[in-house]
Amino acid sequence: MRILVDIGNSRCKSCIEENGQFIALDTFAWHDVFIHDALKKAWLEPLAGRVPESIHVSNVAGDRLLPNLSAWCCSQWSLTPLTVASQPEFAGLRNAYLEPTTLGVDRWAAMVGARSRYQGPLCVVDSGTATTVDVIDKDGMHIGGAILPGIYTMRRSLGKYTAALFAADGEISPFSNNTAAGIAGGTGYASVGAIERLILEANKAVGDATTVITGGEAGVLEELLTLDAVIDPMLVLHGVAVLSEVLTEDQLRERSRCE
Repeated sequence: MRILVDIGNSRCKSCIEENGQFIALDTFAWHDVFIHDALKKAWLEPLAGRVPESIHVSNVAGDRLLPNLSAWCCSQWSLTPLTVASQPEFAGLRNAYLEPTTLGVDRWAAMVGARSRYQGPLCVVDSGTATTVDVIDKDGMHIGGAILPGIYTMRRSLGKYTAALFAADGEISPFSNNTAAGIAGGTGYASVGAIERLILEANKAVGDATTVITGGEAGVLEELLTLDAVIDPMLVLHGVAVLSEVLTEDQLRERSRCE
């Protein structure tokens, strides 16, 4: 039994992986959180005394959470979490970036996960604090990607730079009769409009691609999209699992040892 972790820009997602089954654990916002309380609720309580064999992490937050999470894992289970990294190539997937290690590891894991689960050309959309769109041709060549603000990031930007427009949560509709709802609708449609245009460009570039959407805003996009797409909430974690399977048992034991 392993714990797979995706530390994003604002939230920490995780799951238990056992015998090929993925069981989602509680997601939590990690900014200003007391890590002991968050992990007790997200991990300790669901595991009910069981100890994972290893912990594998995709981390785009730098040193803002991982050191504390690692210290907690060492104190609780005597295990150091193992991080995955972007690579020039993995299992036939080739990274388009001129400096492959600078591609966000969550994007790399999402693409690895998508190729392990779906066939043919792929358009992989990960929508959270930022929205990324990555395109892979039928031969596994990543042709590149696009990055745009997530829906709530757009809303926060308007709230920061426009007077009294911070309360923008609400139902997304194309036209509204109040400012907050207008911002909710405008940012929602701006995001989905850009994504749909990029999906069309992906299809022109690589042929009929399967669009796979993941991330915290996937549910919002699912309601608004007019193009076919598959929603896969644990796509990054599936990629973390695949990337971690190259380690032997001896390597796992050695690298998971706490100092």
